[in-house]
Amino acid sequence: MSELQEAGRELLGAFSSWLTGARGLSALTASSYISDLRKFLDFCEGTPRFDSDTLRAFVRGESERGLSPRSVSREISALRALEGWLELSGGSEGSQASRLPMPKAPRRLPGFLGVSEVMSVLESYDTSTAAGMRDRAVVELLYGSGARVSEASAARLEDLDLERCMLRIVSGKGGRDRIVPVAEMSVAVISSWLSVRPSFTRRDPGSPWLFVSRNGRRLDPRDIRRIVAKGLCGASRTLGATPHTFRHSFATHLLDNGADLRAVQEMLGHASLSTTQIYTHLTGDRLREVYRRAHPRGEDEG
Repeated sequence: MSELQEAGRELLGAFSSWLTGARGLSALTASSYISDLRKFLDFCEGTPRFDSDTLRAFVRGESERGLSPRSVSREISALRALEGWLELSGGSEGSQASRLPMPKAPRRLPGFLGVSEVMSVLESYDTSTAAGMRDRAVVELLYGSGARVSEASAARLEDLDLERCMLRIVSGKGGRDRIVPVAEMSVAVISSWLSVRPSFTRRDPGSPWLFVSRNGRRLDPRDIRRIVAKGLCGASRTLGATPHTFRHSFATHLLDNGADLRAVQEMLGHASLSTTQIYTHLTGDRLREVYRRAHPRGEDEG
């Protein structure tokens, strides 16, 4: 091994130790940084050069060889971290890596289920048992209110207004609390669960949580994911669906049926309308129907 290669290896070793020590990153994260930086060292023939031309040439080459925008962004993050460390240790001056523009990754549309597929999941639970009734109620709330898994887990009995079919959601993402409607059919299922809840959780009947285990413990997000996974296994045509899919389906079905975008934004608890707009991937039938009703020549005048 040449001195140049040895120096590069020692440099990355010291940087990795700093990442896990001073920065507190996991060994796995540090390993990902080092893997990306090895490619940069190879490009620089062993000695990192942080001039603008070299950095831009490296990033351009990575993109041209077919690396995804997400992967290129990760490599730029690694370069910025290494450059910052070198500056702290006096081994580099300037901040050229921090000036590299991050590539724009195409925004992926969220997956969603059709109405019949949602019903297939809901009906897969055995509601002849209290546990099955609770499990269906969990998924009914996810789909009927658009709540996140963490928000469903944090729901308390006092948060649900059965008479008005409303739920107060305590945001699990640092946002403000919100009050959202819940589908009447979902509320009916949740009410059935509440009727058997006292006998289901006899150890702690005073538990304040809406969804509980037999000992009164609040169902955490992992429990809810397990409940949803069980329903997905028992239903057909739901391959690749997740608990969050029901939130996506909630938003998609509302918009497909003419709901106002800002109203859906409020129900989902999105701070930005642009976040909600990703759900406007309307079906072809819906688009044709909107066109038929709105365009002057869309209607068949006979």
